Amino acid sequence: MYTLMSLFAIISTIISVTCEPPTIYVYAYSWTPGFCYNTEYPGCSNSLPYWGTNFTIHGLWPQYIDTGYPSSCTNEQFDTNIPNEVGKDTIIQYWPDVQYTVSDPQYDSFWIHEWSKHGTCTGLTQLQYFNEAIQLTLRIPTPTILSESVGNNISATVLRNNMGGEKYVALQCKNQILTGAFTCWNQTNGIPTIQIVCPSSVVKEDTCILSDDIQVIKL
Repeated sequence: MYTLMSLFAIISTIISVTCEPPTIYVYAYSWTPGFCYNTEYPGCSNSLPYWGTNFTIHGLWPQYIDTGYPSSCTNEQFDTNIPNEVGKDTIIQYWPDVQYTVSDPQYDSFWIHEWSKHGTCTGLTQLQYFNEAIQLTLRIPTPTILSESVGNNISATVLRNNMGGEKYVALQCKNQILTGAFTCWNQTNGIPTIQIVCPSSVVKEDTCILSDDIQVIKL
């Protein structure tokens, strides 16, 4: 027979599980030319053509619908075979780490970080996690108007509208130089499904707000 204390413990566990806030995804893009601006990272001077005209992946991040996010949910270590399973050329093209040369032993450190902090909270296997992030890039390619604006300025309003609208994206800038963007996605069993309105906490992270002009610099 359960004691009063054991019943209380069981009820508390049930409540904590059932009240876990539902999550969506924030899909974080990187604009490599802006990230590389005024740096001397090896990948910036020895870059792939794709990085100069397309968003690359920063990460696929579980996010609570209201505010905040889970992180480092398990101790599962990054599987060093994952880049080969995904396809080394594929993951380097779409999810590069320009801070290191490809031959550097630390090149995996970016993927290790993203898996350990964010991927472990998705419920996906490592292969699923990295593949799903890359599939989003293939499904929703870089807006043509952005690729055609390299070396010039672009209207922040126009770019937001080409990425779903002002409630669907948070652009990232440093001194009005484009460095990336966040979009938001519904998910089912850890699989991203459709783009959705971002929580206000994400929209507020838009940093391209000093003016409507954004610099889209070249690599």
